[in-house]
Amino acid sequence: MNFDSPACRRRFLLQSAGVFAAASVPSRVFAEDAAAVTMTAGDHDLFRVRIELEVEGNVNVPKNPLVSRQRAVQLPIKSEAVFDYEERYVYTSTDRRVDALERYYHEASSSSRVNRSETSIELRPSVRDTMINRSSLPESVYATEDYFQQDELELLRVPATSAAVEQLVPAEEVRVGSDDKPSPSGRASLFNLTSVEASDVAVTVASITEQDIKLQFRGQVDGSVDGVPTVVRTVGKLTFDRIARTCTWLAMALHETREISKAEPGFDVSATVRMIRKPINQTMALPAQPRPVPTTPPAERMYVELRSEQLGISTLMDRRWRMMNDLPGNAMMRMIDRDRSIAQCDFRSLVTLAPGSKWTLEAFQNDVRQTLGEQLIEFVEAEEARSDDESSVLRVTANGAVQGVPIHWIMLHFSDATGRRILATFTMEGDRRERFAGADAQLTSSLRFIPRSSQTVKTDKTPETEPDSPAEAAEKEVASNFGEETKARVQSKSSLK
Repeated sequence: MNFDSPACRRRFLLQSAGVFAAASVPSRVFAEDAAAVTMTAGDHDLFRVRIELEVEGNVNVPKNPLVSRQRAVQLPIKSEAVFDYEERYVYTSTDRRVDALERYYHEASSSSRVNRSETSIELRPSVRDTMINRSSLPESVYATEDYFQQDELELLRVPATSAAVEQLVPAEEVRVGSDDKPSPSGRASLFNLTSVEASDVAVTVASITEQDIKLQFRGQVDGSVDGVPTVVRTVGKLTFDRIARTCTWLAMALHETREISKAEPGFDVSATVRMIRKPINQTMALPAQPRPVPTTPPAERMYVELRSEQLGISTLMDRRWRMMNDLPGNAMMRMIDRDRSIAQCDFRSLVTLAPGSKWTLEAFQNDVRQTLGEQLIEFVEAEEARSDDESSVLRVTANGAVQGVPIHWIMLHFSDATGRRILATFTMEGDRRERFAGADAQLTSSLRFIPRSSQTVKTDKTPETEPDSPAEAAEKEVASNFGEETKARVQSKSSLK
């Protein structure tokens, strides 16, 4: 979708018209409209919120984001989502900015269609009780009892944050027709942006009655999310309830264009957001008394569950890790830190061993030696361990070079009592080992086997995929980029055994 095209502009204007048509006309306007009033927020800290979200546009998918961010495929997307939750705020002492909050989702679900694929997501009951930290943006959300799966975290990304709608309210006295420009921090807070480089968003007072003050806003925000450039064009309406002394209603149309990043595809979408927000006197699902909310998200709660349905594995990893591919026989996850690739992990399903059979550490090390060939400079470690679910783990680390660039490999061979096996190969440039921060230890402790999407049971006489010849396997040893000039991916020869 090209926002500069006439067709896109017409669609955006139609959506905007729908937003404004949804607002009711005030029945009684102050005769003294010229009189100035102040919109002072009350001391509410508990709210019930309902959001309806509709999104339509295109997802821009690159061939390989590590090499080029040029769009290779454009896929149409259409999505509808509903959120119903109660939330309790923790304010700062100076400007009543919400730095943290408790939130319980009574409902969070979406149905979407990307190209010809339809998916539905619903937040599991075990992750509905959440804590949210907003001291830095985008906000960090984590569940109190369980860990989010990757698609659940993506579900909870909403274009406008209910805890920040009052950042649009002018701080000074206003009258009908008054204009105000929210602060850059207020705009970043509302749209959940890491930074705002430029913005012309302006808020106008449309009407003042005894009951409420209606605001209109319009403009563009140029910013970024974790280092990825983002442009938001928006038009909308906001109602400030003078009796409740808080914002209770928001309707907004926006057009967002986000560039392709190394972790996610880019997108060019139009969205409508309808939000109802009411202060409440007591909790329904949240604890009656506020819980302490840490000023920084606790590291032990900031893992995400990554799954490969094709391979039948699950693991808890640092949120910088994303599952990028999940294909029959192999999967790949990548570690991205502020749009910079740190490491990659390739998973490969190996043939199932007969009951009682076991691969030795020596055999695994010999396999790694053959796989790396001339790229291998030295072995660093070779050891045997067990994961938390008692799966056997063989671990070999090695240093080498690819096209003159130092490379560090960590290879893990997982097997369970039934003979199921998975090979995990971490690949990174030598100077990124510190930022890698021992992610292999987290994988070792948390990887577990789960039912595969295909229930076909295979033995050591039934290859999972058509085997490569030794020459073909050697060619695949250099396949993925960790920079403009560096390529290094390893496919173990154990897949031939």
